Amino acid sequence: VERGAFRVDVCGQQFSVPTEQGPAADVERQLLQLLQPANARLRAQAAAAAAVGAAAVEGLMGGLLTGTEAALARLRRTRRRVSTAPVAAEVAAPTEASLMLGKDDWAAAATPGIVRAGMGAVCASLRSGRGIGVEVAGDVIDGVMSFEIGAGSSAVLGVAVCVAAEVDAPFSSGVMESVVAAMNRHARRHADVRHAWALMLGPGCVRACLLEPDAVHLTAVQSTAAPAGRLLLGTIVASAALAEPWRLGADPTMRWRQDLDRWEIECPGTDDDEPARTVFAQHEPLFIAETFFGRFTRCFAVALSPDDRDFTYILKDSWQLVATDLGDAELRDEIGVLRGMQVALDKVKCEGGVLQRLVCGGTVLVNNARDSTRLVLGPELDSYARWTVAHGSKRTTAAHRLHRRMVSGPVGVALHEMRNERDAVAAVAGAMIAYAAILQHTGILHRDISLGNVLAVRQADGSVRGMLIDFDHSVALDEERNLKRPGHVGTAPFMSIANLEGIDVPRTSVDDWEAALALLLCLAARPSRRDELCARLASIGPSGGADFRRDVFASRKSLEATIAAYLDPACEHALRLIRGLYQALFAHPSCSGTARIMLRGNRLVDPIIRRVQFAVVIHERCLKVVTEYLAKAESEAVPTLMALPKLRFSSISSVGSGSTATIQPPPSKTPMACPLPAHPLLSVLPLPHVGGALRNKRKAHVDVEASPRVKRRKMTHDDVGFAPANFTPHPPPQTPSGADSSTIVGDTRSSASYTAPPADLPGASEVTVAPALVMVSPLNRREALRDEPPPVVSSPKRRRLF
Repeated sequence: VERGAFRVDVCGQQFSVPTEQGPAADVERQLLQLLQPANARLRAQAAAAAAVGAAAVEGLMGGLLTGTEAALARLRRTRRRVSTAPVAAEVAAPTEASLMLGKDDWAAAATPGIVRAGMGAVCASLRSGRGIGVEVAGDVIDGVMSFEIGAGSSAVLGVAVCVAAEVDAPFSSGVMESVVAAMNRHARRHADVRHAWALMLGPGCVRACLLEPDAVHLTAVQSTAAPAGRLLLGTIVASAALAEPWRLGADPTMRWRQDLDRWEIECPGTDDDEPARTVFAQHEPLFIAETFFGRFTRCFAVALSPDDRDFTYILKDSWQLVATDLGDAELRDEIGVLRGMQVALDKVKCEGGVLQRLVCGGTVLVNNARDSTRLVLGPELDSYARWTVAHGSKRTTAAHRLHRRMVSGPVGVALHEMRNERDAVAAVAGAMIAYAAILQHTGILHRDISLGNVLAVRQADGSVRGMLIDFDHSVALDEERNLKRPGHVGTAPFMSIANLEGIDVPRTSVDDWEAALALLLCLAARPSRRDELCARLASIGPSGGADFRRDVFASRKSLEATIAAYLDPACEHALRLIRGLYQALFAHPSCSGTARIMLRGNRLVDPIIRRVQFAVVIHERCLKVVTEYLAKAESEAVPTLMALPKLRFSSISSVGSGSTATIQPPPSKTPMACPLPAHPLLSVLPLPHVGGALRNKRKAHVDVEASPRVKRRKMTHDDVGFAPANFTPHPPPQTPSGADSSTIVGDTRSSASYTAPPADLPGASEVTVAPALVMVSPLNRREALRDEPPPVVSSPKRRRLF
């Protein structure tokens, strides 16, 4: 199969060769037709240039054979005249270009330089023979040389050259992984890429392949010693130099404006009657998918006019998998959902949260045709069965990728970019309040509440409000695909128990509230245990059940055990909201906990299934919890300054505008302390019981040797922390030199210098700038202890008993 033309499905970096494969001759003919220029004159010129390239390859190979035969003849003459061994220098060394194009013993030691020289010889023949300005330049990464062929400032062709002998079997030998990695690097460098052509070269053989979002299509292996192989190599290089950029993979709706130093992007109108709108984006995307294969989502910060310096909107560009027989009006994607939500929520004032607003959006048009994989591949090649199913379609439905683009606002900041734990948790609470308003007025379930889909929006008064984005997987409550076999939808660590286990019950708002609870758990986790917690929350047992998640939410006692084992006790706002949401979600009298109960008559009662009957009541309980928390959190004056580390599994749909200042390190390595403020999270003592000691500082230190028996006084157990005799607490705080006693860490502006965002950055006036730290604060001491809980030290009475 691998020697002929075949297709490799690319599914989440897992490659597979499907059983159905078209005839090699038909696939190769179709691929070469896609690469030919549309203009008839350019097509004829490309055919003539292909013949010149083939002749150049033949000349290089002929020169190698002629030189070798001449060297052997000289050796034979030398043996007759002289009895000594021949000198090695007399053997004619082959050229680098001929080493790549000829299948010889030298080809086993081929290097990237040889491949570069061979391709350079072919391009030089085209420049001299046909006057085509084609250049080759690129770097070698992991044995693959990715370079661009073409003239001009825009690079439109990603060429992956394999310098290994496994071109005959790229799937089984691992060469395909290198080609896919080269394509991902090419897509990250070029924001206007739609697809790419690759040229795979090996010792004496060549093959071309087309890389599109769902698969890699390869031609059959052609030997450069045969006329067909030499013609294929010349055709690929000549067509790449003369074909239109959109045929080679460039997006004609995105143009780089050198005079503006911005991208000029055409975004379709919201309705068919509305014309396309031109927006202007920054050079670097705010977010780009890790891999080209799949949706390949990219987000840009854009302005609606070329002179606007405030990039207050987000452009989202992706390739959505849709059923082939559906038109734009029948699509139930994010653009359609936002359009319906905007009509229903125009008169609604959302307290605590921000609603995402749609400016424009639709299907991208290329040459007045809908841009899709059918336009890239043609109806012939695009008719294969893809590895995934279109949203809301049956598995037997034909599907293809549709290029969709939309502009919405406002710009949000990712939760892990927040420097304040209270604001990060308040953003989650505000986003859930906005979600409740969306559910009430539109009946839309989000079904993918995760770290990347909750953003924080900084208001003009400095407050932070939450916004929910990415409604790609949203569905109506009464829709058939939600009522019958809803399946698994969402991001694994945040999916509800019913969603993870695939229970055949309708999804309700309770599943989204449970996803928000899991999001808070991951945010408040200690750095050393965060990856483990996220992996266990997403795990499925051998029986198909979410055993760990059921154990965590089985009772209040099991939740507290998980908090002690995984969560940072300093995240008091997250812990407060976690306990409140747990009480509202899993402590309902009619469906408490998560344990399945076997009744008489082999009747199994699952509280997760029973929750569907009480979804409305549980939703109101959860909404009350977040509303009360948000009202109380806004009244607190001193927030906790902390940096939430990035989570490895995060897939941010939109990030901030880059105007957030970063905290500067102290200028010297001398440890200094600062005055302890009254806020409990800013003064952490390493005692077994910290909370009571902070609330009652005068009873915090107890001399165990002087008082071996602690008398029962009018105090609770949390009022005092016991320590062993050799324990020495932190020294009393001292005011550092050069800093007055009013210098604290928090929202109070320090007298020290701080790094402010440039004035011309978008949203610079709306971002609260954290002051630079010029001292080692108690927070830094807390960071060293936050990974593990404090050791449990037994009391003198318990020590005597044991």
